[in-house]
Amino acid sequence: MRIVGLRLQPSVARLLAEILEGAGYVETASKIAAAIEQRITTEAPLTLADHEAIVAALEPDCPATLLRLRQELLEELRRVRRITGG
Repeated sequence: MRIVGLRLQPSVARLLAEILEGAGYVETASKIAAAIEQRITTEAPLTLADHEAIVAALEPDCPATLLRLRQELLEELRRVRRITGG
């Protein structure tokens, strides 16, 4: 699966889903788990709110395998805020 263009191996995506669920972002975790199960190889069907949830869940202690994803999501969120004035 891909998130913001980055390819995630299934084991890394599962780790992300576990972190999200543990942080209380169950809906986003479920979307990622479903994408893994469906073996989606393209961009995962996530919303901007899901991207914000991922950033928030990874904030306290981001594993090295997810650091680049967090950085890319932060850049995306900055671009969106700059474009929308939010």
